[in-house]
Amino acid sequence: MQETLPIFIRRLRVDDIGQVVAIEKEAFSPLWVSASFKRDLNNKRTNYLVACFDEDVSSELIWAENHSESTPPEKEIEPQSLWSRVFGRFGFSSVSDETIDITEVFNIAGYVSVWYQGEEAHITEIAVKESLRGRGVGELLLIGSLKAAIDHGSKVMTLEARVSNFIAHRLYQKYSFKSVGVRKAYYSDNREDAVIMTTSPIDTVEYRNLFDGLQSSYQARWGRMTIEEF
Repeated sequence: MQETLPIFIRRLRVDDIGQVVAIEKEAFSPLWVSASFKRDLNNKRTNYLVACFDEDVSSELIWAENHSESTPPEKEIEPQSLWSRVFGRFGFSSVSDETIDITEVFNIAGYVSVWYQGEEAHITEIAVKESLRGRGVGELLLIGSLKAAIDHGSKVMTLEARVSNFIAHRLYQKYSFKSVGVRKAYYSDNREDAVIMTTSPIDTVEYRNLFDGLQSSYQARWGRMTIEEF
């Protein structure tokens, strides 16, 4: 099991929007603005979920998780070695008796947006903060969106992915997504094609068994599986 800070999935709130927009700008050519997110919060056909750090986790630990491969920023001298303990937890060498002046700490690790269209749930965006990629956050967001779609009564889930994004393809294939077509020049930043992917029916006993097993495997690897009821 890999040691990570506790992250859970819940619905987007208004005060999350600034962080979500910043993550979106890291991942995509900006498609939305804050007003669009606010408007869609009241749209019953859309569902925005965020992966966020547990509220009991301190800002110092969140900063360390976000910067686990970087050098700490400007610091202020303090007598107690809080940061020696924080960085020691993550395997860093001593940071002496200094503490970081944290003015803005991201507690949102990523988000996913889903549109419900008849019997179909369509993922329009899924993104993880760049410094937290490769730590299971994207997979947890996918699990949360699939769970929400099943609870909503959807029969299939669909999405588009860049043809070059093989890491994403492998993740989606694990959850029974299959390529069913290509959208030519779909992405506006470089006119890259998009692979259209769809699941097998998610409202069957067979898929529920597969999904339950994948969730158990995820929890065995990452040690967290907290998803609020939708």
